[in-house]
Amino acid sequence: MHIAIRQGVDKINSLQADDLQSEEIDLEINKSIQRFINTKFGRNNIYQKGFEESQKRIDDLRTLIRSSEDTVTFLEQYSENIFIDSFELPGDYMYLVNQRSKVWINNCRPIEYEINVQPLYFLTLDLNNFVANNPNNSAGEFLVSIDLYENQSALGFSIANIWKPSQDLMTAGWTSDSYPQNIEVTREDILANPGTGFDIYWESYRGLNFPGQFIVIVDEETHPWINWDPSLGAVSTAVGAPNPLSGINAPTAQTLQTIDDPTSYRRIPVETSDIKTVRNRFSQQDDVHMLLEDPFNTTKWDKPITTIRNNAIDIYTSDIFIIESVKIQYLRKPTPVSLSLGTDCELPEHTHQEIVSMTVSSILETIADPRYATSRGEVDKNE
Repeated sequence: MHIAIRQGVDKINSLQADDLQSEEIDLEINKSIQRFINTKFGRNNIYQKGFEESQKRIDDLRTLIRSSEDTVTFLEQYSENIFIDSFELPGDYMYLVNQRSKVWINNCRPIEYEINVQPLYFLTLDLNNFVANNPNNSAGEFLVSIDLYENQSALGFSIANIWKPSQDLMTAGWTSDSYPQNIEVTREDILANPGTGFDIYWESYRGLNFPGQFIVIVDEETHPWINWDPSLGAVSTAVGAPNPLSGINAPTAQTLQTIDDPTSYRRIPVETSDIKTVRNRFSQQDDVHMLLEDPFNTTKWDKPITTIRNNAIDIYTSDIFIIESVKIQYLRKPTPVSLSLGTDCELPEHTHQEIVSMTVSSILETIADPRYATSRGEVDKNE
């Protein structure tokens, strides 16, 4: 694609586009990919047809279609017999295609329920303490890993690696003693490469806010030894390399913390109920309250009303049904194209020439080339 764009922008042997940098071409390609997706998904095109209204549009975006299914979080009781649950959208979500729910019902009778709450295990790691100001060990090296330890018994420690430098980071020439210039690249690598059973966030996560710190969420199912005996108090700690048993100085250990996970609040039927899969009914935010108060259009078990807010789908239920889970089909965000990282265009190969044409047209417009009008006309002919 880079070669085709350079050939399309440059006049033969004129070297007019000789100073185009690879990063600049990457930027223009990614802009064109987003415009291409928007044009094919919506109706802003010469045929006024949207996604899945023609076979070509289906094939144009098929590589970005994904499914996601998960349980819901109980948010609040809207009225005496109306409740609101929330389904968190995936991190790579871009456009919604369709949505369904699994619901518990009991012959249209009110369902008794209980609130289920799970603990959330997390710890915080200060960027300065664990990265920028990590003291040298005996080998003269700085932080090379972050580990979680637990002294289960006098027989020894349980250990899990939270982060260690990725192979990509090492290949790029990263060294552990070249601070402060490597602080940002190290921070990004920690966020992108958590160890098995860990999720790492920067400064905030679902109501937790710790400026200048990583928030590490620990999966108890992956690491069941976490705080194995709560009666002993906080027995799990995270430390930077080296191993605390080695006797070498290390950053101050960070203790594992526990709170009630706000995303684990769920309404669970007390008695056995039937499970049905139904289609959701989307409502605009300014209409939903009127619909809920209308007995003929209110939320029903076979067509639950939903709205979209921030990064979640809110599902409105009544006292006769409870949401078990939500499943969506959606278009995900494409991975950005990058020549230096070897990341190719994820759209089907037959779309690449259209994207190249759009990119060439964009570049010609930017440099005010008189060939822009001709190039734009060719792009407009694309279906």
